[in-house]
Amino acid sequence: MNPKVVLGPQAEGAYAALRKWIFQDVLPFWSTAGRDRPGFGFVEHLDLAARPADVPYKRVRVQARQIFVFSCAHTLGWPGALEAAADGHDFLTRHARRADGAWVRLLGRDGDVLDPTADLYDLAFVVFALAWYARATGSAQALDHAYRTLAWIERDMSSPTGGFHEAVPVAPPPRRQNPHMHLLEAVLALFVTTSDAALLRTADALVELFRRRFCDPDTGSLGEFFTDDWQWAPGAAGTHVEPGHHYEWVWLLGEYQRLSGRAIEPERGALYAFANRWGRDPKTGLVLDVVDRSGAVRDGGSRIWPQTEAIKAHLAMADGAEIARNIGNLFERFIAGNRAGTWTEHLAPDGAGRSDRIPSSTLYHVFSAFSELERVFGSAVCA
Repeated sequence: MNPKVVLGPQAEGAYAALRKWIFQDVLPFWSTAGRDRPGFGFVEHLDLAARPADVPYKRVRVQARQIFVFSCAHTLGWPGALEAAADGHDFLTRHARRADGAWVRLLGRDGDVLDPTADLYDLAFVVFALAWYARATGSAQALDHAYRTLAWIERDMSSPTGGFHEAVPVAPPPRRQNPHMHLLEAVLALFVTTSDAALLRTADALVELFRRRFCDPDTGSLGEFFTDDWQWAPGAAGTHVEPGHHYEWVWLLGEYQRLSGRAIEPERGALYAFANRWGRDPKTGLVLDVVDRSGAVRDGGSRIWPQTEAIKAHLAMADGAEIARNIGNLFERFIAGNRAGTWTEHLAPDGAGRSDRIPSSTLYHVFSAFSELERVFGSAVCA
């Protein structure tokens, strides 16, 4: 089982500061400025002045992520969260659900379908959102849609070489680990909501795919891009390594172990060791964007989302000092100087801002790190 985490005074203070920021700044801001007109879900992203950007599309994955945030916030007792979650859920189910049980990839501002493709990454987040919405509301319809979507994935997206196709119609390689990671996250969320042991069989298969194909036993690194038969992709893509995904998998494998009782070492420890050794700036502790399998830095920038995933991984691996360090970096390097409730999305290696927007999709990462801290340490439970 996961080791017991003991927070020292520094980590306790960092957690308390993050909790205050989430409840006093983040949720009030994103439940208003982050929403479109009533009945039309959530905005795609904000400009750097924290105003909704005038873009003609809405990605389904973004709508789903925001439904998770406000469903989870409702379970934590934040007033107004359920109304926001319901608005997003109604918009998504009214416009994005296909007649065959899948969901489209891209909507217009008013819900018109811009891209009907069934995309595995998007479908994983739809299942994830529906699992959380059902947990928050008890909605039988949301659960039905989640199960129908998962059945569609397993029937229509399964690949003869293992795992699932990226999209239907089937896209050419490279194949990616990332959609499979989020499908595992969705399946585990649905299991927590339903206690349906059959879901663990799907989780078992995804973890086995991780063990056989995604994780490199020689280096402890995680592959990102693959051929159709799950060999490393040719060229630089085959040695492309994102430390943020290492941390994401470390936490996710810990959840799999917690919920299933099945051991996932030594792979989890190897991923954590690789990310800690090669995936962070040695001076600042910031998680880097891209390295290669040898640990050489390819892109020394730092997005905010890997920092939040590192918090979850350190929590899963019982490292209170690193939790405090990561939360400190969030406040000092990404949050300070921004409009209350927002952040800088991406930093260059010299610390300058690198992004021209504040993506709504990032709130999923920020809030999932907080909610996991809250599950383990807070008085409320969010998982």
